[in-house]
Amino acid sequence: MRDVIYYEAKWNPEARRNIKVEAGKAKFHQFGAGYEEFEGGPGNYSVAIIETKDGHVLCVPADYIRFVQEAR
Repeated sequence: MRDVIYYEAKWNPEARRNIKVEAGKAKFHQFGAGYEEFEGGPGNYSVAIIETKDGHVLCVPADYIRFVQEAR
């Protein structure tokens, strides 16, 4: 498993949009597929399945992780 930094979306009232903010470190398990229902049908997107240090498993959008270079 590889180490990653994961992010979450936080509302920025000045920019009037969500921005990505660092949420913590985790272990990457694998990529998966997520979907969201819309009026015209489902929308598919890639997710990363990660495990946080306290043991929680999260599915986050693939662009909300950054792989960390391992110390040698």
